[in-house]
Amino acid sequence: MKKIYALILIFVAMVAVLGIVYADSTQDPGSQQDPLVTKSYVDSKYDDLKNYVDGKTGGGTTNSYDIVELNPGESITLYQGSEAIVRTDNSSTIVTSTDGVSDLTGGKDLKNNALIPANHLLLFPRSDGRGIKAKNYTIVVVMGKYTKN
Repeated sequence: MKKIYALILIFVAMVAVLGIVYADSTQDPGSQQDPLVTKSYVDSKYDDLKNYVDGKTGGGTTNSYDIVELNPGESITLYQGSEAIVRTDNSSTIVTSTDGVSDLTGGKDLKNNALIPANHLLLFPRSDGRGIKAKNYTIVVVMGKYTKN
């Protein structure tokens, strides 16, 4: 019976020693092994990350709307992520690939040379030459990057 008590006492002592060793091995916040960071360090890393993301997503575009006037036969090419609202009924889409232009108002995909309904919001998913061609004088409200042709 004394052997069982001795084994239990040894087991408890070993657990206590292991607990002390583990507690001593964890670093305190702010120590050499686990340093605190300064606000300027976090700000610099945030700026680096923001610049990286802006570089990947074309973050140089503005978040304001431009009013573009198109005469008959003129067109604009819109880039990835650009949005456009055609204010009149007299224009059509330019699509160079199999996909179309997303008509967010109508909930459909406009294929090449499709007539664009007035006041519909269009989203241009890629920078592959998609755009809008005016059949008559047209006003287009554009948000994002575009080129007038």
